[in-house]
Amino acid sequence: MMSDSNENFRAIVASDDKLKARWEAVSDKVVADAAKLLGVTLDREDVVALPSARLAVLTDDALSDDYLNEVKDLEAVQEHLRQQELRAALERGEDDALASLPKGRAARMAAARDLGMTGAAPVPAPSSVADEATLLRRLLTLSPAERLAKARAWGLA
Repeated sequence: MMSDSNENFRAIVASDDKLKARWEAVSDKVVADAAKLLGVTLDREDVVALPSARLAVLTDDALSDDYLNEVKDLEAVQEHLRQQELRAALERGEDDALASLPKGRAARMAAARDLGMTGAAPVPAPSSVADEATLLRRLLTLSPAERLAKARAWGLA
């Protein structure tokens, strides 16, 4: 039934240029706010499921204050928020979060990768030629294996 109302909404919007323009403005705002405030990527197919977005388009009223709550109720967004919470709990070292991961080293590593926890801190690129020269001088003091590992870690290789 929900897809029927979505199809009806799409047909109504497609029939009127003013509604098309409103739909683009409302959906762009919802997508941008979801990315900015929740860190989630939505598309227009996700937005069409939001009652407040459809209502704002059809009535030319402003989006209701609850539209972000409707975004949070979307299944994909809920999964993303759960993963963010799990990642934060793991980074804090909570035992409950660790216990929720699958057993086995390989499975835990795969789960951590899925959460974006690669263990590698982002390495800033050298900001100037002098910084890069300093790093290269430090590399010359290391053994060949360490030199290659450090050069890769520093973004020089």
